[in-house]
Amino acid sequence: MQSKTSTEHMDKRHLLFTTAKLLFAAGILTWLFHKVGVARVSSIIGSSHPLPFILGTVLCFGTVAIAGWRWHRLLIVFGISIPVPALICVTWIGQFFMMFLPGPAGDDLTRMLYISRLAKGRTGEACTSVVLDRCMGLAAVLLLALFCIPGQWSLLLQSNQTHGMALGMLGGGGLVCLCGATFFLFGHPSHRWFEKGLRRLPASNLHDEIVRIWGLLCSNKRSLIQVVAAALVTQILICGMFFLAGKAVGVSLPFSVWAGFIPIVLASNILPITVAGIGVREYLLVLFLGVLAHVENDLALAASLAAFGMMLVTGLVGGLLYLLYRPAPVAGEDRGG
Repeated sequence: MQSKTSTEHMDKRHLLFTTAKLLFAAGILTWLFHKVGVARVSSIIGSSHPLPFILGTVLCFGTVAIAGWRWHRLLIVFGISIPVPALICVTWIGQFFMMFLPGPAGDDLTRMLYISRLAKGRTGEACTSVVLDRCMGLAAVLLLALFCIPGQWSLLLQSNQTHGMALGMLGGGGLVCLCGATFFLFGHPSHRWFEKGLRRLPASNLHDEIVRIWGLLCSNKRSLIQVVAAALVTQILICGMFFLAGKAVGVSLPFSVWAGFIPIVLASNILPITVAGIGVREYLLVLFLGVLAHVENDLALAASLAAFGMMLVTGLVGGLLYLLYRPAPVAGEDRGG
């Protein structure tokens, strides 16, 4: 009885949380459309150029393929060998759930559920690879910001909002560089120190598993570098997607301008305050394009909606895969050591 009550309480809380996110997204979009006018934005999108939209969608597909490959490299660290095409399918399905099912049934949880079927008996390590992949993706966003934001620094200073967000991203990028340098230069000594520290605590299988995973990461630095490099390429392709979305609706700006603020948009979309970044993405594009290039609000909003359309197409392909793809467990994995 108590378990049933607890489940009902969690369901209600989930419903309230999801409703709040939907209302938040709807509120921002309502405010933006009131500010720029629905008819004007619709007219711009209706007269957009199809070729940049198609090319941007292809870039979206490319990011999914790269994400599947880098996930494969992370699983290899744990001694789990799953074919790249299978991981690309799972990643694509995750895009569908991220776009169409708000709440916890998003990208990461979907991948965890599928990988637990593919890697029978290795669920813990397989799910850990999803968490690591997410962390490295965020690290890549912060690194890209660290390299790209300084080129637009004088323009970002024109607004307190853009200046503050840029400072936060630079601080995050600097922290990632510091942690990365510490890991790659002092990984093995810190592994020994970390292991000794945990051994002082009461015996626990969790402690042993954390030490083992840390040792695997320290012993597979080359694979981790490949994963981070692939994540950086992914973020650059996403910047290219937004660049092409702008081209489609008539926003002709250099790629460097888009790369100077899109990492901030990507980092903001990680916050669980809306559904698939809707509302937050549109607000930030209107803000940054207005500050950096004095782009009219209606054009900026149209560019954001064009980018969302590219992601929507990608998610729909993931939905098709969800209907057709049936994962089969991969036998014969060896435990990493």
